[in-house]
Parts: sequence; structure tokens; C-alpha cells
Amino acid sequence: MPTTHPDASHAGTSADCSQPRLRSDAKANLERILNSAREVFAAQGLDATLADVAKHAGVGVGTVYRRFASKDELIQALFDTRCSEIETIAATAREMPDAWEGLVYFLDVISLRMADNRGFGDLLMDGRFASDTFARARAGIAQHTAALVNRAKEQGTLRSDFEVNDIPLLMQVVKMAQKFGGDEAPQAYRRALGFMIDGLCASRTGHRELPVPALSSEQLDHVLHRFQASPDKNC
Repeated sequence: MPTTHPDASHAGTSADCSQPRLRSDAKANLERILNSAREVFAAQGLDATLADVAKHAGVGVGTVYRRFASKDELIQALFDTRCSEIETIAATAREMPDAWEGLVYFLDVISLRMADNRGFGDLLMDGRFASDTFARARAGIAQHTAALVNRAKEQGTLRSDFEVNDIPLLMQVVKMAQKFGGDEAPQAYRRALGFMIDGLCASRTGHRELPVPALSSEQLDHVLHRFQASPDKNC
């Protein structure tokens, strides 16, 4: 009769039980990486590296690379849904009966999304980051906003020399205003946007009420000191 090791009956069970734990650990690492990437890219923009994400997540950079072959792949995983969300916002704006109100709504909401997430603002303004989903979303956004701009001009509320390709130019100004205000004045960009929207009107007898007050002298001093001290004024 063959001899049975006293622990043999438990050997397979122990190995089998380790597999769900390993899968659970891998899932937890993935969630930690994604959550950390959201926070890192939101705060630092898309110039942040996978090493930055790994450090924030408390894992080795090799762990990040095992889940995502490149930073672009991680960006796609994080922002595919948000790009589709902007396309939906553009479609909603296009359907508004008053095209001017639709355009103002679109500019307000997209600016807010950019303020909430610096990385998302980088993605909208930077063509380096490409995927089929991003390309479809950008094409949809362009189609909806072009129809919106044309209808606003037909209704006589938008100045006739404004073109849909001017929208990214406005958003770049908003993005710069957001970086300029930083943590000291995170809402300051809304004044810049308000001034720009007034400038888009075909005609007006008054002006749009600005949603936030001007920077105080103390705020301005802090902003200028921090902005001028930055090695890259575009960051």
C-alpha cells in the first residue's frame, strides 16, 4: 500500500485557495493604480509620468507597466468615458432652441470640466493623445459645435466672423487662465470666460454679469509670485 504524506490531503487545497487571493490582490492593485492616476493627472496634467502614478499608488513602476503597456493606454482607460461625456454635452447644447444659450452652456460646462481635471483639459487641447474613441468623440464634438455656431449666426446672436475652429482657441485661453489662478484663485478663469463670451455677441446694450469678483491685491500677489517662480509658465 502506498504511503500517504500526512499533509498531502491539504496541499492542493492550499494552492487552490491562493489563486483567488492573488486575483483579488491584482484587482486591488489595478483599482489603486486607476484611482491614483485619476488624482495625479487631475492635479499635474498629462505630463505626469507612470512613475508618478506608481509612487502615488504605493506600488512599483513595474506593477503599473504590467497593467498598462504605455501612458497612452492608461490615459485611454481613464478618459474614454469623459470624452464621450463632452460629446453628449455638445449634443445637448446643439438641441437648445436658442443657439446662443446653447453655445454659452457648452463653453461654461466644458470650462468647468477642464477646471475639475487638469489632465482632461490637456487631453482636449492636445492632439498627441489619440485613440479610436477619442477620435470619434472629437469628431462628434466638432459636428455638434459647428451646427451650433452656424445656427447662432443665423439667429443673429453670434458675431458673423466667429468660426467653430475659434472654440479651441477660446478654450486654450481658459486653460491658461485656470493655470494662472491655480489654487490661490481657482474660479478666476470664470471672469476671463465671461469677458470672452461678451466679446462673442453680435451686438449688445449691456454686458454679462461676471460670476466671480476680481482677484484681491493679496491674491494677485500670490498668483504672480507662484506663476513667475514656475520654471515652465505653461504648467
